[in-house]
Amino acid sequence: TSYILLPSNTTLLRKAFSVCGWVNRHTNHHDFFQYWLTYGVRGSIQEFGISDSGHSYQFGDGIMPRYQSLTVEEYHHMCHTWGKGRVVLYYDGVEIGSEETPSGRDLVTEGTLILGQFVGYRGVENIEKYRYFGGELTGVNILTRQVTKQEVDEMYSQGICSNYAAEDSEDVFISWQGILGRGRFGDVQEVEVCCSGECGESEEFVESVESGEEGEVEEQDLKSVWDFLFE
Repeated sequence: TSYILLPSNTTLLRKAFSVCGWVNRHTNHHDFFQYWLTYGVRGSIQEFGISDSGHSYQFGDGIMPRYQSLTVEEYHHMCHTWGKGRVVLYYDGVEIGSEETPSGRDLVTEGTLILGQFVGYRGVENIEKYRYFGGELTGVNILTRQVTKQEVDEMYSQGICSNYAAEDSEDVFISWQGILGRGRFGDVQEVEVCCSGECGESEEFVESVESGEEGEVEEQDLKSVWDFLFE
């Protein structure tokens, strides 16, 4: 079981939030979707979760997108946004689903917010090991408000190597840089992806990174990625 625990005090998210990030699925080991971020509170109904196919749930109700992607080894940008009683899902900049949530219902705070694994009402001590996410995540940011369609368009158009949350620091619950500093459980590795068309994945590029040769690849050409690996 491999995962990353995020801050448990979610008070700032109880009225509205947005989760956006780039997701790359490695395997098709579990049905049609794998949850890459979930939030559960012991003894409470499932609060929210977002999968690598775009399917999400909030307050126990599933939000089925208009289509599901089962692509592997391909990055997609995903957003789960909630505010004023409405969840809206985006996949590669396109709105793919929405759902009204119960009037007056707030997010229950002090739960388990986790990357890479499904967690329900029984808590992190009772994780269902087969319900893991197998793939890569990068650029994941959680904001304390519901982002707009225009903002989602900007995130997607800026591409995988942008750091959009840095431009929105007042509303950031946790940024990708903050996530990179969290503790890892199991086999979660930090790797780097190329952000420049010049570096590619040639043998020369791989060798230059491994050997640390200077002048081959500039720092801004690389972006850190969490790779959730499973035996």
